[in-house]
Amino acid sequence: MVAKSRFLSGALILAIAGVISKVIGTFYRIPLQEIVGDNGLGLYQEVYPLYLTFLTLATAGVPVALSRLIAEALAEGRPQLVNQILARSMLLMGVIGLLLFGLLYLGSPLIAVLMGNSHLTEPIRAISSSLLFVPLIAVLRGYFYGHQKMLHVGFSQVVEQTLRVAFILLFSVYLVSLGKDTDTVITGVNVGTMLSTVFSLGLLLLLLWLHVRKQPAGRADQPLRSLPWWRDRQFYLTMWRISWPICVSALVIPIFSLVDSFIAINIFRYVWHLDGWAADSWFGIYSRGGPLLQLASLFGSSIALSIVPAIAEARRRGDEERVTMLIRLSYRFAWLIGLPAGLGITAVAEGANLALYGDAEGTRAMAILGVSAVPLSLLLATNGILQGLGREKQPAIHLAWGIAVKFATTIAFTSWLGIDGLALSWLVSTALVFLLNHRVLARWETVELKWRFDMVLPLACANVMLLLAWGTTQAVSYLLASAPLGARFLGAAETAAGVAIGALVYLTLLLAIPLIEQRELEWLPGGGRLQRWLKTLEKRTIGFRR
Repeated sequence: MVAKSRFLSGALILAIAGVISKVIGTFYRIPLQEIVGDNGLGLYQEVYPLYLTFLTLATAGVPVALSRLIAEALAEGRPQLVNQILARSMLLMGVIGLLLFGLLYLGSPLIAVLMGNSHLTEPIRAISSSLLFVPLIAVLRGYFYGHQKMLHVGFSQVVEQTLRVAFILLFSVYLVSLGKDTDTVITGVNVGTMLSTVFSLGLLLLLLWLHVRKQPAGRADQPLRSLPWWRDRQFYLTMWRISWPICVSALVIPIFSLVDSFIAINIFRYVWHLDGWAADSWFGIYSRGGPLLQLASLFGSSIALSIVPAIAEARRRGDEERVTMLIRLSYRFAWLIGLPAGLGITAVAEGANLALYGDAEGTRAMAILGVSAVPLSLLLATNGILQGLGREKQPAIHLAWGIAVKFATTIAFTSWLGIDGLALSWLVSTALVFLLNHRVLARWETVELKWRFDMVLPLACANVMLLLAWGTTQAVSYLLASAPLGARFLGAAETAAGVAIGALVYLTLLLAIPLIEQRELEWLPGGGRLQRWLKTLEKRTIGFRR
């Protein structure tokens, strides 16, 4: 059995890598907005959710299914099957990527018209070429998930994001210097995205080669060229059965964003009576909060990726006690970390908006999206739990209900409140899908939650953090109002102070109550040392009181 800390260790590694990637992916928007303006940023954000949807269709299900099959094969003591699983998955995903590339490339004129902006045709075509490479990247990451080598995955994610940002900025600066129009610049930006996937694939292939070389004699599988992997019809049917509902359930962020892309522009134009340029700019302002929403929900998505092979392995071994503990830990830590992350963004929304974009437009929408990150974190974590338990279809069914509610609330709220309504529709839709997931889990599995300790007290602590962090940002704004600082520097000072105070308050409350049990520390990486430190601190505190 793997060490207790491996599950949460893997989740933390993925979360840290995700934070680094999202920070890089957030801050590059500052120079990109300066280069292409709100209109260009809006144009880019209209295309990106479409690409993200196709990307999820091409990648989301197979890595999770692959990690589950590999974890089960290793738990059963059959490592010789692993390379067969890898080879067949590479073939399957290569074909799927080719088909989706053709669909997006050839359908780009029609898609652009449906999205209400014919200028999107070439940017869509440019970004579609990435679909030739990302399915293979997904397979290799799924292989490392199955071996619970999250460091390989995290490293490749950071490298890919760094290269993506570098190429985007280089291409945009170069094309603007040539005097190209906004459509051409955004097309070049999307070509930069494609190049980053090529380099990421090369890195993962190198890591795979190094990993295989380290396998002990007799452990490594037969060479791939000698395997009859192309004939196993049962394997492809099994992958399809496991992966398609996982793929659908993973569409939460991209499909909700795609609903925004298709509906919002038309509402801005025909309900709010904006011209095309102004509608794109409004959407660009609303999209400022998107990266922060994903950043705040990162630990939930990391748990979802890490929990599937962990639960699959435990169930294969018949260790139901471990399964129950994994479920409770997933809930607990998605809540304990998702709450301060989401509400923290709400607290510092104005400062973050100023620091990143130079003005406070769309601050309310950003704050609402911060709150939405809390149910989104729980939604993603419970998706992973259900998938690990073999109930892959349930999250897909619940997402279908969520999409229906997202459509209805986007139309109603955006027509009434504009971009604030777009953000509010996220909160309602993600909360609904999470509650549906939780209802199924409570019915079919033992979810050992102590509602006062596990939910109510963390919520109270997070709200105290929210008030003090927001108060700190307002105090900094008042104190520095007369200082000769630009909007970005003022916003950065507000955000830094708010985050520092918020983190300090929340961590202090977390340890003082305490909200983490001693037995749970054993599951954390470095938990043993933390246990000893807390015991020492407790003894000294008791001695001081005496």
